[in-house]
Amino acid sequence: MKKRVLCSILAASMAAAALVSCSSGGESSTASTDSSTSASDSTASAESGSSEESSETAAWTPNFDEEPYTVHFQYCVAAEGTGLDGVQEAVNELALEEINMQVDLIPQTMGTWTQNLSMMLAANEPLDLFLNGSGNFGTFIESGYMLDWNDYLQYVPDVLEGMGEDAYSANVGGFLAGFSQMKERGYQGGLVARKDIMDELGLSPDDFTVDINDIDSFQQLDDLFAAVKEAHPDMVAVGGSGVASFGGNFADNLGDNFGMLLNYGQDLEVVNYFETDQYRDLCEIARRWFQAGFESADAATTTDSGETLMKAGNLFSYLTNVKPNTDVEKLAQTGYEVYVIPIQQEVMTTSMSINAIVYSLANASEDPVKAAAFYNWCYQSGEFQDLINWGVEGVDWEEKEDGTAGYPEGVDASSVSYHQDFGWAYPNQFAGHPWEGNDVDVWEQYEEYNAGLLRSKAYGFTYDSTPVANELAACTSVYDQYDNDLNFGTIDTESGIQQLNDALYGAGLQTIMDEKQTQLDAWLAENGEGAEG
Repeated sequence: MKKRVLCSILAASMAAAALVSCSSGGESSTASTDSSTSASDSTASAESGSSEESSETAAWTPNFDEEPYTVHFQYCVAAEGTGLDGVQEAVNELALEEINMQVDLIPQTMGTWTQNLSMMLAANEPLDLFLNGSGNFGTFIESGYMLDWNDYLQYVPDVLEGMGEDAYSANVGGFLAGFSQMKERGYQGGLVARKDIMDELGLSPDDFTVDINDIDSFQQLDDLFAAVKEAHPDMVAVGGSGVASFGGNFADNLGDNFGMLLNYGQDLEVVNYFETDQYRDLCEIARRWFQAGFESADAATTTDSGETLMKAGNLFSYLTNVKPNTDVEKLAQTGYEVYVIPIQQEVMTTSMSINAIVYSLANASEDPVKAAAFYNWCYQSGEFQDLINWGVEGVDWEEKEDGTAGYPEGVDASSVSYHQDFGWAYPNQFAGHPWEGNDVDVWEQYEEYNAGLLRSKAYGFTYDSTPVANELAACTSVYDQYDNDLNFGTIDTESGIQQLNDALYGAGLQTIMDEKQTQLDAWLAENGEGAEG
């Protein structure tokens, strides 16, 4: 039964994807942590400003006289490409020289991450560090599938210093489940559209004032897609994420889809988003687009990303999360200059801005001390960040005169052997080079951007799903039956939503919402609202 529950929860979202091996992770390194220290004590110590103490008491230094330890590092890529072997070789050379470790890179595309990682872990394959998501924290903690980072804080002083209070955002009942990435924290939906087609139609982003709070404003996108189809009948007008999924960005989902705080997390009552007028309206828009032929016939079943489809040449636009330099990022990923049309306000929530994906320490690790030390090293290593993001210097990229990275002469997006532009999913892109077209100080701009974001009033709260693990698995199974069809408009909206909600309540949705509300109220009583700052 437990395996079925875990597999159901695993499918909840792409950002919550890991089944960690049950094997016990022993500390074979000569440095060890005090396992008798409780997680809550560790957290209290950490949050009292222990990054300096951790740096002073760090017990691990590389021993170049012993056999190198092999770290198995799972991460996500836009595409695996043909240049992975070169990147693997260069990473090994760097890690051997600096910390006497070898690295087994385990890349997974976002489209295959969940399934492949779950199979790998179920087979008990070697693993030290992996991507995880907030929807899995409670179940994985209860089942012992990952290690508590609190027990290894002394080996990650650079992570603690760089992340500040956000280093502890994945703290669930005193158990630190993972570390987030250094990136922009805003969570804003938008439309990425090919610039050449919009220029051809005489349109610019300034012509659009789409706002998720004004459903009628989406008619502007209907008109845009109709114009595209008239000019290019064989082109798919819109792809990527389904439009109804972006209603979730309007809310703080508190870790999963089952009970949210509306109004960008400013309302503190946990409600069922799938019963709101906004969700119904967005599903009706999706239905309208599908029936008009703006989406592809396989929109609800394709696993190809919007970037992949646009790069193939027959997609005009796609919905995705956007940020200040999305136009530059998407040019590198798709080969097309793009415009960005925002559809909602930027917001900062714990579950999506910080904990959507984190790096967890696997219980299967043969030496978690060295695994933790490796994570600290890769966090501060600009060379490592550049290798897994841009590829091998001199082959896939070169440093330009302004200090950014760019393609070498004779190489472009269509011919490069390895290029991800996935820095937001890596430990610390701020340590590496920004891509050309960005300002050289773009990382500093991200930090300023983060400081000005609207924060959910539950920012800093992470709910423990352990008490409702069975209900969560059952609701996830129900949600997966209806999500894509409603999200992309392939079924009738009214009857589909009614069936979804009836099935969710039958699976225990109210129990989950009540548990979230209870935990949130207790957290608010102790910590106050998290909207300030």
